[in-house]
Amino acid sequence: MKVILIEEARFPEVIDLMKARADKIDRSFVGDAAGLTDQQIRFVAEAVFRAVNFEFVRWAQSHGASCVR
Repeated sequence: MKVILIEEARFPEVIDLMKARADKIDRSFVGDAAGLTDQQIRFVAEAVFRAVNFEFVRWAQSHGASCVR
């Protein structure tokens, strides 16, 4: 088993990286294949980020992290 340690002070950085990656989702990534408009792609990217962020914060808090900037 391997252990990966993330310093609590770095959680905001991880969240910022996830948000930056979600913001890079564009037509070439999902739009053309799914036939979505640019507005729909932005909505989906934001919804996915919010869901992943929620789970990450919930997991971190369950391990004692404060997750407050």
